[in-house]
Amino acid sequence: MDADMTAEAFWDRHAPKYANKPIADVSAYKEKLDCVTALLRPTDRVLEIGCGTGGTASKIAPVVAHVTATDLSAEMIRIARSRSGGDGAGKPEFLQAEAAQHIPGQPFEIICAFSLLHLVDDIPTVLDAAFHQMKTGGHFISKTVCLKDAPGWMRAMVRVLMAVRIAPNVIILSSAELTRHLIRAGFEIEQTRYFGKNRLSPFIVARKPA
Repeated sequence: MDADMTAEAFWDRHAPKYANKPIADVSAYKEKLDCVTALLRPTDRVLEIGCGTGGTASKIAPVVAHVTATDLSAEMIRIARSRSGGDGAGKPEFLQAEAAQHIPGQPFEIICAFSLLHLVDDIPTVLDAAFHQMKTGGHFISKTVCLKDAPGWMRAMVRVLMAVRIAPNVIILSSAELTRHLIRAGFEIEQTRYFGKNRLSPFIVARKPA
């Protein structure tokens, strides 16, 4: 089984547990959502890659023209569709797709990647795909776990959990490395901030320049 299929199988297996997991910091999540919606316009077409079971996509959809939300896992997408009640006005369109896959409906004004980039095999390829599917002046909005900024014991623990397949494969990168990836892809960084007490997952807003 190749690496992509292994990742798909992992998330298919964990999708029900993921769907029932409560938000760890509700106020921080609300603050993040407020920052995202402040960037949105009613005419925007939005793509969320790595949407999981669709919670964020469903909250964004009513305030924009259209949301397409994708995930590698078929089971994540199945749960997302069942929770949203199907496609329709004010609801996301959920599609199973890889993070770097080009999606119908492009170019998009906004592309979101929340808790995703540290889980992909090739960050530059994913960012290049996002850049080329985005309108000039559009925004790439991400929140990414940067474990290289974590204490050594935490990195060691994650590596053990990965080895026994309790945790998914994670790229160990720093926030500085993540910023460099975005700049090399052609984006300009507009803001970097953190929510709540978590200082390992920077929220970054990057713009595709003219």
